[in-house]
Amino acid sequence: MRTDTKHRIFELDALRGLALILMCLDHLAVDLAFLPYWFPSLDSPVIETLATFGASVAYSHWRLVLHYIFASLFLLLAGVGSALTGHPLRRFGQILGAAAVLSAATVLLDLFFDLGVTILFGVLSAMAVGVFLCFLADRLGGKYTALAVGIVFIVIGFSLQWYDAPSLYYFSWEDLPGIVMGTVRYGADWFPVFPCAGVVLVGYFLGKVLYPNRRSLIPA
Repeated sequence: MRTDTKHRIFELDALRGLALILMCLDHLAVDLAFLPYWFPSLDSPVIETLATFGASVAYSHWRLVLHYIFASLFLLLAGVGSALTGHPLRRFGQILGAAAVLSAATVLLDLFFDLGVTILFGVLSAMAVGVFLCFLADRLGGKYTALAVGIVFIVIGFSLQWYDAPSLYYFSWEDLPGIVMGTVRYGADWFPVFPCAGVVLVGYFLGKVLYPNRRSLIPA
């Protein structure tokens, strides 16, 4: 099978890789911090050391700032990818399907093992909504419509102060709209529509502006 890489956009691939690595490290730090809760019967100095290290990273102020930066990069690149794809609805379906599978798996894990890993509306869910909105914006007016709607979503997110939303420890269906919009926080991974879908829309605008010919900006 011949692999054609001449149309790959190097800087986007590199940034995607960086974003994925940073997100994995971020989740690793949180997972290490929760080791004693997941394995309470194991009294091990190794687990204690790992948990202490994980907690020192997971609950630090600099990690909180970096978390928002690389999460925004992840969402922004999803928008750029939507601007370059020839099958936006297929892309939306794939991301939505992955989000649904992840949510179902985490709910089942908590149902049987009570690990505290439930994800109802995480980064993939927000990304799916953003990608679908990119599709609608493209049909209704193009990149400037996407930019305008994206800015509105981001402004709404900050006006709702999603970053300071109170946490829920027990789920109720009546709380779902608030979880999706960003007025209440719930789950191990939480990325509300406001402002996260807006970041995807801004990425779509940047993709259309920076890559009209779908070619790398870096010389070969």
